[in-house]
Amino acid sequence: MSGVFARERALMVNQWALLLVLVTLIATPVRSHAVVAVLMLYAIGYLVANRATLAVTRFDWAVVGLLSLLLLSRVPIFVIDDYSSRYLSPGFHMVAVVPIYLMLRHLLAPVDLRHVRGFMEWGVIAGTLGALAVALYQTQVLGSYRADGFLFSINLGYLSCAMAFLAASLVRGSHRKAWLLAAALAGVVTCLLTLARGAILAVPLLLVLLLLLNADRLGWKAITASFVALVTLALISYATLPAVERRVDYSIAEFTNITEGNIGAAVSSGGRLQLWTAASHAFLERPLVGLSYDEREAQIAELVEQGVLTDWVLGVQRGHAHSQYFEMAATGGVLGLIALLGYLVAPAIYHWRLYRRDRGNPWAQAALVFTVGFAIYGLTEAAIHHEMMTTFYAYMQVLLLALALCHRHGVSVDRRT
Repeated sequence: MSGVFARERALMVNQWALLLVLVTLIATPVRSHAVVAVLMLYAIGYLVANRATLAVTRFDWAVVGLLSLLLLSRVPIFVIDDYSSRYLSPGFHMVAVVPIYLMLRHLLAPVDLRHVRGFMEWGVIAGTLGALAVALYQTQVLGSYRADGFLFSINLGYLSCAMAFLAASLVRGSHRKAWLLAAALAGVVTCLLTLARGAILAVPLLLVLLLLLNADRLGWKAITASFVALVTLALISYATLPAVERRVDYSIAEFTNITEGNIGAAVSSGGRLQLWTAASHAFLERPLVGLSYDEREAQIAELVEQGVLTDWVLGVQRGHAHSQYFEMAATGGVLGLIALLGYLVAPAIYHWRLYRRDRGNPWAQAALVFTVGFAIYGLTEAAIHHEMMTTFYAYMQVLLLALALCHRHGVSVDRRT
């Protein structure tokens, strides 16, 4: 059986799986988590075949624990709501990458990371360029108001932004700089065409982070040129794309209504403020584990009757908070917020530590930017709640972590970590 899972063959399987995940994520109707599911089954077989040489360290157990927190935090509300499986699905998708992580830790010791990098770079390049082609066809040929690709527009916005900055993070030390820059630009333009304001807001913030991380190589001239290019792209988009112009004008009108206290007139932004208010009430009602979806809907109805919220909130299914942070607090409570610290904040801190120790570690930098991106997306959407996005986030986390550790120890994973 072990011959089936020979190291070279297993590495090739993982490389092709990585490429397929990145290509299918936003450029095709194929769901990328199907690829991860197949890889998970392969990983289980790999671990069984190599159990004699598999050494799980305390660090590995810590990673497994963090990946399990989302699922564990939902168990109490799962029991309270008569064992409804809808609470556990995102957590199960995150736990599903545990065998993949353990396989990568065993497999990537030692390995030539240049081959893995090639598969990742071409996957990001093909995925972003393909997504841009679909977005341009939808908006410029079909006349759609906003691009949604094969997803909801808001999900396409976050994922295209994540892919754009994966490409940009890999530019340093790559032999495909021009292709990666083109991929980053394609991802940003796709993000703009979705008109998803939460994702668009993340673009300048992530650009600032990426430029600061590479200031030692770029110099201030290159940094200034990057800002000028971003501003120019934004102005050109506003001037040439009617949908972008309408979206900007709409945002300004909403901001004006909010500042004047007319929350109901600001349907999108004002609606989010109301949903966050509702989520806060749910958290305060049962701080430890939060409220079930049915309980949240009932509470919202009461708040509408009291005049705290408008009738608009009644139309939002399950009282969805449209924020990772408020959603975890509303249905999860303190346990949910602890889980969020585990799968979002703790990885960002660790990636930052790895990068500070070695600024030439491209995987630590990519992982840091990737994680901070999802922290920003989570402000205005529950970005790590949709099964596909949860799987993609968890898979990229364990992959980039394993690669960063492999690079840190000179293409030899230190079993004492």
